[in-house]
Amino acid sequence: MLRRRPARNPELAGHPFRRTLPAPVLRPLPVLEPEVEAALARLQMPEGVRSPPVDPRRITLQDVKDFLLAYCACFLAISVFIY
Repeated sequence: MLRRRPARNPELAGHPFRRTLPAPVLRPLPVLEPEVEAALARLQMPEGVRSPPVDPRRITLQDVKDFLLAYCACFLAISVFIY
């Protein structure tokens, strides 16, 4: 495995293709993705990152159908794999 030392000159650092681009094309890359920033903002809230608890009365017939469909599909896939 070839290990490269980091360049001390910032103009030589980075990917070779990126070094060939003109300066106006280059933009600073974001430090964090928007999803990460939103999660960190939620973490600062008093309730934290946890979602509200599930109310069993709100489980619909469609939820049960989706669960059974996924369960049967996994069972079938495992059965075919074992066979």
